Amino acid sequence: MRLRKLLAGCGLGLAFVLIVLLPAAGASNKSARVTQVVREVKLLPANAAAEPASLNDEVREGIAVRTGDRSRSELTFPDITITRLGANSIFSFNQGGHSVNLEGGSVLLRIPKNSGGGNVRTSAITVAVTGTTLIVEGNRSGRSKLMVLEGSARLSLVKYPRQSRDVGAGQELEVPAGARTLGMPRNIDLNQVMKSHPLITGFRPLPSRDLILAAAQNPGRPGPPDEPIYQGQPVDGDEPPGAPSISIGLGGFPGGIPGRRNPGRKPGRHPGSNTHNPSAQRQPTPKPTPQTR
Repeated sequence: MRLRKLLAGCGLGLAFVLIVLLPAAGASNKSARVTQVVREVKLLPANAAAEPASLNDEVREGIAVRTGDRSRSELTFPDITITRLGANSIFSFNQGGHSVNLEGGSVLLRIPKNSGGGNVRTSAITVAVTGTTLIVEGNRSGRSKLMVLEGSARLSLVKYPRQSRDVGAGQELEVPAGARTLGMPRNIDLNQVMKSHPLITGFRPLPSRDLILAAAQNPGRPGPPDEPIYQGQPVDGDEPPGAPSISIGLGGFPGGIPGRRNPGRKPGRHPGSNTHNPSAQRQPTPKPTPQTR
């Protein structure tokens, strides 16, 4: 009898834990911890006075973070999503750090792969990300910049959402204030970024560091954005299966590629052609002589 009462009591206690503590744990999963503070960093709770940030402070949804001049900060979420703020930045988040609003300044966002993706929004652009490490800069005038360190992201204009562009690892895309269209991303030197960017140096190594260093060896685009790609030219050495074979060069265009001299082709030195040597004539093939029996 006592054993039954004991088991019943344990069951009620377990039910209490599941009902009360698990929702609280779920709420804490959306919060971040301050893992680095450099100079002046303040937390801005809604309807409350700003207060200085300290290491291990909990930052919940609805609390903005502001950094001062020459100041930086880092927030870490339970799923190892990492947010770093540059100087003179104002930032807030929801969805456990996967949705970021940058009112000004710069932010580095690292979202692990297979964690649901996220987005970053400034006054002028939105950036959709999956598993990615990137840096976004923006100001209230509308000038913005996206730099992708690993993975990929898609940038769109807030006022003209049909204007969007994919940006790959090792590329950046600048958006001037008042832009109505988007240019092409350009390749950047990721090794130099890792050595000099203020959201990289002075912090602990990023969990995605190896992915970034690998991306530095193979940027998101095989050449400059404005490099012409002629029809039929293989990209990255691969041709789509079943594609017709198209020769580029001397045989691909009459007289070679327009506007480009064809090395090694000199007038009058091509056997079997009388284009450059009018005197060259083909000799008729002699007929076989009938044999006399």
